[in-house]
Amino acid sequence: MKCTISGLLVAAMALAFPLGSASAQSGKAVNIATGQTINSDQLEKTLGKVKASKRYKIGAIEKTLINEHWQEMKRGYEDQAKALGVDVEVGAAKTESSLTEQLDLAETMLSKNYDALCVSPLAETNLVPALEKAAAKKVPIINVDDARITSVPNVFVGANHKQMGVLAGEYFAQAFKGKGPVEVALIEGMSGSSASIQRVAGFKEAVSKSPDLKLVASQPGDWDRMKSLNAMENILQAHPNVKAIYACNDTMGLGVMEAVINAGKKGQIMVIGTDGVPDAQRSIKAGEMTGTIAAFPYAMGQIAAEVAVRLLEGQKVPEVVVSPMVLVTKENYSKYFK
Repeated sequence: MKCTISGLLVAAMALAFPLGSASAQSGKAVNIATGQTINSDQLEKTLGKVKASKRYKIGAIEKTLINEHWQEMKRGYEDQAKALGVDVEVGAAKTESSLTEQLDLAETMLSKNYDALCVSPLAETNLVPALEKAAAKKVPIINVDDARITSVPNVFVGANHKQMGVLAGEYFAQAFKGKGPVEVALIEGMSGSSASIQRVAGFKEAVSKSPDLKLVASQPGDWDRMKSLNAMENILQAHPNVKAIYACNDTMGLGVMEAVINAGKKGQIMVIGTDGVPDAQRSIKAGEMTGTIAAFPYAMGQIAAEVAVRLLEGQKVPEVVVSPMVLVTKENYSKYFK
């Protein structure tokens, strides 16, 4: 289910990002505007239209194709590559804990002499050996969505993960304004994941600022639906009065929602997920999940492929390209999804 993002202007996109090291390289350097940030919808306005002067080969390494978020991104890569007249190969590890397997995939892609690499590392350091080799060969590196690479020059394409958590917390704060203290809980992603760490921090920050919210539980779901279902069952046992849950991705949010339904509490507990994957879209439309912080992974794949071609064509691309994100609920669903 593809989303409609034309004209989407999200205030969070203008927030500052932690920047990695992207100093100029010797020889034929990849042209990165170090320290600069641009919203993705401003790329063409700022840099002009992009056209591939040859049929480039782009390698894209995702976390896993088990999760719908990465399936959508894969389709974005492939459709944009076709539109730009370049080739792309998308690979991924079997699970989000397969760090060595993802590194092996990166090494294999590097040996195939791809013109550019788009990577979404499972951890901040697991792909470093391969990426250092790529940087030495002056291969443009596009760091997509997660985790943030700081060891080699790269362009980051993705949303502001901390702001995602903030949006969920602020939504709950507004929903329960004047009704507190209301118990809320949090389902975290994989330990060590940059995206999870930032989303958790953003949510906790927003909750701490509200006199009407009280965070009573925070449990790991490890990006897994069944584990999150079990975690939610535990939370309901320990805190039967909990009224709202933020899950750091939609797969976990769907597991939380299943536990809520099983407990006979549908409509009594708010559940917000993250990513905007098709199953979460359907759940929101059906009146189950309250919302999702939609990151538009299909568009993210498109943007990353476009940035790769811009770098290969010698354009000077800002170090951070901020992709769209927005909190989608049943009230604004039709504006973003079909």
